[in-house]
Amino acid sequence: MRNIFSLLISILISIGIYAQDVNDNVRYIPESQVPPPVLDRQGELFPTNFVSEWQVQEMDGMQDAQNIRYIAKFEEDGRPGFSASYLPNGILIFNSEFMPSEIIPAKVRLKVEGDYKDYTIRHADFITFYNPKREIYMIKLLDDINVRYAFYNTAGNKIPKDSLPQEIVLLMN
Repeated sequence: MRNIFSLLISILISIGIYAQDVNDNVRYIPESQVPPPVLDRQGELFPTNFVSEWQVQEMDGMQDAQNIRYIAKFEEDGRPGFSASYLPNGILIFNSEFMPSEIIPAKVRLKVEGDYKDYTIRHADFITFYNPKREIYMIKLLDDINVRYAFYNTAGNKIPKDSLPQEIVLLMN
């Protein structure tokens, strides 16, 4: 009996360790640890905005330069909810803007409401990717107990999850 109990505890601990947050590879850093090309680019692109925090993300757990992203979380005109992601050399990968459900463009909102009748739109993130250039609405949906994400382009067409850039996973949490 003791062996069975020990085995169950071991399995539960193993599952708990394995099921940790998928973004364990994201950590907050002080501005002093952000490379100068990233700081310069953020200042060029968003000169009047206040950066509230910096994060570093190691894509796929790798620490070489091509797999590292620096993320600025910032405010625009006093409104929080903006972010930008950069390579260490300052190249902008994407930027995003938080949108309450009321300001999602009507053609996108109506399409989502038709596709997900049992869900309520909680909010959206409007994401602009730069290589290749793509604009995506990441819609957070809720029903009584479930959270779901749906992805649409600016014309209101649904985007399959398997065609999304890997950086979008960061934004879903």
